[in-house]
Amino acid sequence: MEQKKEKDIISYSDIDLHTFNSMARKWDLDCIQLEPGKFSTSFNQYITDSFQFGHVKFNLAVKQEGVSPKGVWTFALLNEKKIYWRNYKVQPYSVVIYSPGSKINTVSAANFEVMVFSVSEVFLEEIAKRMNLEAFYHSLKTNELFETKDSLWSQLKQSILKELNKRNQNSAYNTELKIINKLTHDFLLLLKNSSSTTTKVSGKKRLKLLQDAEYYVMQHLTEPISVLDIASHLKVSERTLLYAFKNRFGKGTKRFMKVLTLNHAYHALIEENDISSISNIARASGFWHMGQFYKDYKSFFGELPSETLRRTI
Repeated sequence: MEQKKEKDIISYSDIDLHTFNSMARKWDLDCIQLEPGKFSTSFNQYITDSFQFGHVKFNLAVKQEGVSPKGVWTFALLNEKKIYWRNYKVQPYSVVIYSPGSKINTVSAANFEVMVFSVSEVFLEEIAKRMNLEAFYHSLKTNELFETKDSLWSQLKQSILKELNKRNQNSAYNTELKIINKLTHDFLLLLKNSSSTTTKVSGKKRLKLLQDAEYYVMQHLTEPISVLDIASHLKVSERTLLYAFKNRFGKGTKRFMKVLTLNHAYHALIEENDISSISNIARASGFWHMGQFYKDYKSFFGELPSETLRRTI
């Protein structure tokens, strides 16, 4: 692991997902791995009291849930990989907007990459007033995904990357206020000249169904529940449940249940410091046959449970 850390910058390469969850400062994130493989994340964050730059890249598919920081607006520029944000499929050259304290619900394919720029609520409103866009600023609380063909999108992405690189190369470098003013101005201008996304790939009811199904599985980890049990509890057919999971995650209900239980075991092992606890963690995650647990775990995460635990001891 390579690390560079100052009081206002965090830069990591080749870190695991659990570490990323804990290092994403001020973001309440819960991310789980969705596909087999050795997970690797690069994470670069430059923070001050009034603004923040960030760059994140995941090598594997991930489900992200959580809440964005309060008092802060964040603009996210996403790459062209397959990404579902809430009940939308994100198109190329899109901007996702996180209003202060908004919910995060994203599913991304392998090699997902995002560039983010955050400013305080007070600062963004001040710039909007200067641009006579106060009404538009308030509309961003309900229109949180935009599509554009404006070249300004690429320019903004390069500007953020440039500032991160300067700070990484020179710890004494400080981004000038005029640059933050321009970035904030240009993001508002870009959004004003963009289209609010209206095409949905699923309804809010289906998202709620998936969240309820996941909650039910996590509440019954140590019980031998079936897909029929989940469907019956949620008062839907197994086919409806299957279609919802296939559409969102590219895998059926039963396979997603296994993904959840494996991720539960992984995060528990990361928090543990006693190698004798592996069997207890396996049982608490719904695995009763240790041989099968070891096989499934290594197949999914690319390492044995004991190797995950040893990395944290």
